[in-house]
Amino acid sequence: MEKWMQEMTLNQTRFLLSCQLPSGTFRLGPQRDQINPYFTNLGIISLVRMKEVEAVRGHLDWYLQNLNADGYINDFRLEQGKEIDTGTNDSEDSYHTTYFSLLAEWIRATGHIEWLHANHATLLSLLRAVARLQQKDGLTWAKHSYRVKYLMDNCEVAKGLADASYLFSLIGDVEAAEEAASRAKACELGISGMYSRIRKSYAMYDRTYPGWRKWYPDVTSQAFPIVYSMTDVNTASLLYQRITDTFPHFDTFQTGDLYPWMTMGVCAQLMGDKTRVKTMLVTATDLYIHGPRYPYWLIQDAGRYIELLLDVDPWGSDKSCSTQR
Repeated sequence: MEKWMQEMTLNQTRFLLSCQLPSGTFRLGPQRDQINPYFTNLGIISLVRMKEVEAVRGHLDWYLQNLNADGYINDFRLEQGKEIDTGTNDSEDSYHTTYFSLLAEWIRATGHIEWLHANHATLLSLLRAVARLQQKDGLTWAKHSYRVKYLMDNCEVAKGLADASYLFSLIGDVEAAEEAASRAKACELGISGMYSRIRKSYAMYDRTYPGWRKWYPDVTSQAFPIVYSMTDVNTASLLYQRITDTFPHFDTFQTGDLYPWMTMGVCAQLMGDKTRVKTMLVTATDLYIHGPRYPYWLIQDAGRYIELLLDVDPWGSDKSCSTQR
């Protein structure tokens, strides 16, 4: 790894740790007043890899202590140092399932099976909450009050349920492990049903397909089956070709969106596009971390940035380790 990459890995680890609050969870950015559990789940997986496991445990504990009456979790805001429940969230399916994925990474790193035993009942309640959102086609509604089946959410759901199966198997809950695995498979099948060979794309949600001229959610949604290994090699190649044809300079963030979407770097990495990964890392450093777009640099993208630095040396050595399964 190049020296600057080592330095930036440590720099962004410090950035993430600076977002941690006394309660254990994380704010979206060092100067932000918002707490988004979903983005936290995504962002701090990189802290597991950086061996900051106690910091991650703080959020894992906080999450289970702040479930709402319906068994889901809301976003919070900071007011004079106090965490205030906003009473709403962006989704219910992805929040819990990305939590399972974060927890699985933490358990693999720490081996703290006793934590799973101590929180067994609450973890079961998370699985039941996700199950209430899953429909006969295997796909989940974003929220029980918002009955839309998003491609991006469901890719996270399929992975998260598979991770939940792994977690329950570790503590000998065969029934829950089998249920989670079955639901993960059903979700994967539902995702495959969202693909149209005629349109050569997945539905972004329900039966609405991308227009390919709009970055989010149209084009970004098509990367998620690649990032979460929910599609075959040929379809992945076709999708990535369409992404790069439509937005050839997404690696320099010429997308019409001020947010960086470092997840697209993970997509490029998995597709073997080392040139764009290199460009994206360099440009993110100059434009966001040390540049004018710093206010748009939040924990989820900092986490992806660290993962890319750890997994890829775009200057030569070939590392094909994926951040996803």
